[in-house]
Amino acid sequence: MQQSDPDKSGREFADSFLDYLRKEKGASEKTLSTYEQSLREFNNFLFEYSGGKELSLDNLPEEGVRAFLVELDKRGNDRRTVRKKLSSIRSFAKYLVKFEHIGRDFTSFISTPKAAKPIPVFIEEEGIEKILDVSLKEPVDYRDKAMLELLYGTGMRVSELCNLDSTDIDFDSRLVTVLGKRRKERIIPVINRAVDAVRDYLKVRESISSGKTDESALFVSTDGKRIIPASVYRVVAKRVGAVSNVERKGPHTLRHSFATHLMNHGADLEAVRQLLGHESLSTTQVYTHLSVEQLKKIYKHAHPRASRTKHSS
Repeated sequence: MQQSDPDKSGREFADSFLDYLRKEKGASEKTLSTYEQSLREFNNFLFEYSGGKELSLDNLPEEGVRAFLVELDKRGNDRRTVRKKLSSIRSFAKYLVKFEHIGRDFTSFISTPKAAKPIPVFIEEEGIEKILDVSLKEPVDYRDKAMLELLYGTGMRVSELCNLDSTDIDFDSRLVTVLGKRRKERIIPVINRAVDAVRDYLKVRESISSGKTDESALFVSTDGKRIIPASVYRVVAKRVGAVSNVERKGPHTLRHSFATHLMNHGADLEAVRQLLGHESLSTTQVYTHLSVEQLKKIYKHAHPRASRTKHSS
């Protein structure tokens, strides 16, 4: 790939590849810029990796690509960035094979680094109490209070909340039936405060809209139609923003808070999985990390020797 000039042959191949993406694939300038930067970085690394010697793409050792990924990690690139750069190099290698510039794909044995799972954003219990402390003056206040209580009290998704019908809540048994992803039905217990909030809302539901109200929908907008996720998001974001500076302020933050608080109070992981409607336990396990961090805080605060410094004798 390289001659004495680190850019010579590598640049020629890269330029023809970028030209192919532009003309044949209609790639955007942003995509082309990303590919160009990744290939230039890869090209320069290989020149250093080979000690300035000629390195043929056709016989590029697998270790060279792996070493590049290690180098990216050392430079502080996050997994998402590394995945993007590797994707650019993979596409480049496939192009070279397709047009017979090389005989083998030098990236075929390289595994793509798994994307790091983001830690869910949640709100402390004190903050949740403030969010749920809605001043009840207008009919929409009763609706907003009921939606907030249900979102936090059950951990349901915003789409599940919007799809609720008036008949989906069993007030006597304190259970709500939701239709989750892939139209899978699940039944969730509802705490008394949420049940009471919904009852109070239903008393004023018809007065939210001056026109005809959707009789089947549990939650409706001021136009009388079933409420949509964007409307719920605005309600939640306003309440969350008033008490917390968390980056994500939407309904999912209440769902994360629900799961985190359950785990912090000793709930079984499998039970939390079922309540959230996760298909895999591995999806729910992220909350284990959060509860461990909470335990550390409790331990440090409560243990008589945890905060003491070691004194010399």
